[in-house]
Amino acid sequence: MNRIFRILTAVVLFSVFSSPFSASYAQDAEYNLIRRTYKINNDGTMDISYRKEIKLLRNRAITAYADKGETFILYNPTIDELRINESYTIRKDGSRVQTPANAFIDQLPSQCENCGRYNGIRERVVVHTALEYDCIIVLDYTIHRKASYLDEEIVLSEDCPVKKYEVIFDTPESRDNYDINFSECAGSNKIKVLKDGHTYHCVATNLPQNYNDSYLPYAKTLYPVVHLTFKPYVPDFVCGTGTVDFEAKICSQANYLIGELHDNNQLTYVTNIRDYVIDHIRTTDFPMSLVGYEISSPSETFLSACGTPADKEWLMLALIREAGFKAYKEDGHIVVTIQEDGHNMDYTLSATDKRPPRLKDAAIDEQRTIEIEQTLAWQGKNIGGNYTQMTLPTERGSISIDPARLTSNRKAPVKVRNCNEKYHYTIQNAGTMVGKPVSISRTVNGLGSIKISIKQLGNGAIDVIRELNIDVPDGIVTPKQYKAFRKMIQDWNQNKRITTNAK
Repeated sequence: MNRIFRILTAVVLFSVFSSPFSASYAQDAEYNLIRRTYKINNDGTMDISYRKEIKLLRNRAITAYADKGETFILYNPTIDELRINESYTIRKDGSRVQTPANAFIDQLPSQCENCGRYNGIRERVVVHTALEYDCIIVLDYTIHRKASYLDEEIVLSEDCPVKKYEVIFDTPESRDNYDINFSECAGSNKIKVLKDGHTYHCVATNLPQNYNDSYLPYAKTLYPVVHLTFKPYVPDFVCGTGTVDFEAKICSQANYLIGELHDNNQLTYVTNIRDYVIDHIRTTDFPMSLVGYEISSPSETFLSACGTPADKEWLMLALIREAGFKAYKEDGHIVVTIQEDGHNMDYTLSATDKRPPRLKDAAIDEQRTIEIEQTLAWQGKNIGGNYTQMTLPTERGSISIDPARLTSNRKAPVKVRNCNEKYHYTIQNAGTMVGKPVSISRTVNGLGSIKISIKQLGNGAIDVIRELNIDVPDGIVTPKQYKAFRKMIQDWNQNKRITTNAK
């Protein structure tokens, strides 16, 4: 049987490593060492080892963070054997305090609550001892897994700096059918690949702590990532109990649900099914390696009302097909064929959130445009005296960025959904507008434009024009654009309310 091994090293799109640590918060601890080791054995098993040596610098690292004073190790006793190799604390004076036996506690992970078929998974809590300023926690453990299928994405970044980060992969020499691919880009100078007898061995040094900001892009676009893949075979899915027929009809109990969710509008019908799965099937979100990458059948997921994101995606597809639609999975989405005016139209539904369906392969610009022209009656709330205040309507799909979460000093990029929004409201029976008319109009090259005009007309009505266009590549606002973007969002939100005097 062919053995396939692939290693992908993907690194930042931004020059994270050329800038100082994020100014969002001071470091509370630092890792002297993190080492991850993956060894494929000849008998088809795998050993996964993890070692950390972390120095605690401030009180918050001891009292406020469970990932510093405690360590949580997920494992599945059905396929895993967990062995603690070393666990101790080196105090500031150099003395060593061994972690006592009663400091190792097994518990059910919160991700597995209320989902019976995953109640066998365990979380080993290591409660570290003798913690003080400048102490060093050392923990080394190995998980012996009765499987060699591996698909691991390792982000080489933590919430405190890392002096040295190692990733080691070893596969027997007899497994010669493998590929090694690297993606080199900005920041790769921090990672060195060693030729020292291992199948793969990389070392990253002096990594800054990750960002603690809102609206961040995906981690893999900010920090170096090592993607390890080893596949003894290449199935569409892996199932430890045998082949699951995902094309089979779902259990009869689901037919009642499908009937209750029915709507004469086909697009509303499939959206109702999607929303039900998102809202009513509990997500058990843990690494798929814990269950041997096994995906449950749609019937099992439906009857247990819980499942992994992959389980829920297959259930969603099965329910939509059972409702009579042609559908298939594609990159974390469901593509479903809808009949509109006698034509078959393919729509894409997100499998993870309830965003509106969109036409497959439709231009993004068409999907993000909102144009509203509307006459509104004054609906102000009394705020004291004769003053009333009205908040302008918020349209579904409009930009949703809270300016209070945009700090004045930020070095991280911002992830934003590009938008092209235009609103023109005429508000009747409003009373006398308080304050001067609002007139804002500016364009920032490479970022977008904003236009706001709020004024009272001669007939007493209030005329409101609001236009916002954000158009940045890949939906990323760079640190250089951040100041202008923050000001644009502040203006956009500060002028959503209108105050009038009833006199």
